[in-house]
Amino acid sequence: MAYHLPPLPWLRAFEAAARLGNFTRAAEELLITPAAVSYQVRQLEQHLGYPLFERAHRELVLTRLGQTYVPTVEKAFSDLSIATVSVFGERNRQPVRFRCLASFGHLWMIPRIRGFQEVYPGIDLQMISASWAETLNPDLFDIDIRFGDGNWSDGVVTFLLNDPIIPVCHPDLALDPERKDLAALSEAARLDIMGVIDTWESFFRAFGQAVPPRNGLQVDQTLSALELAALGHGHALVLETLAQPYLDSGRLVRSSQRRLKSRHSYFLVTSGPRQSLSPDAQIFCDWMIGELGGV
Repeated sequence: MAYHLPPLPWLRAFEAAARLGNFTRAAEELLITPAAVSYQVRQLEQHLGYPLFERAHRELVLTRLGQTYVPTVEKAFSDLSIATVSVFGERNRQPVRFRCLASFGHLWMIPRIRGFQEVYPGIDLQMISASWAETLNPDLFDIDIRFGDGNWSDGVVTFLLNDPIIPVCHPDLALDPERKDLAALSEAARLDIMGVIDTWESFFRAFGQAVPPRNGLQVDQTLSALELAALGHGHALVLETLAQPYLDSGRLVRSSQRRLKSRHSYFLVTSGPRQSLSPDAQIFCDWMIGELGGV
């Protein structure tokens, strides 16, 4: 749509002159000459077809139409300023922008963000959540928290954590302790997560059990598998770190005490050496390494 607006420099000159009371102070704020402010205001008045100021004895007094117009102009500039800072941050205080998988963000990062902010109140964070199949422009973030084999050539890779895989289920689906857990699991409904390397087939083979056919839902996110498991739809095979909030709350229990070493790990990926990051981004990287422990 077309916006019927006067040139923004004219509106800025009018707003500053109205707020500060004269062209000289407005010029100092806008870093232009008083004559330029006066010229831009006159151009605005000619464009609108109405006077905005009464000029008498070197004092500026808003006309009735000027008084009506200035609150709207002030609000427009205020809203634009707030939106710009909200999205891009202040020029002298850029947020640390990081990307992570949605499941990791919801289940690990979000519960810990308050703790980070309490220790580092002067650092703003900007979290970008993505799915395992999503490709984003790396210019959108400073740090990428990835899960995989670590063999990436598009940045500097730092190991964070190798997390074991565990089977979990709703308490009502807990397996009979008198039966062999693998045999019971092979007959139970199981949830499969698409795109992962550590599958139910890998789990059963690792412990010498024949691989049973699939018999449950398939989902594309660990978070979906955990929620379905918590609702009693079957057993889920997930990273222990991501299952822990559900285990702590009692929404899920371990289907078996067996743990499978994952063939993938968590890594920090940055576009260059950590020395080239901003000081705030370096602090965030150190915090991540400290929290995940580098196991």
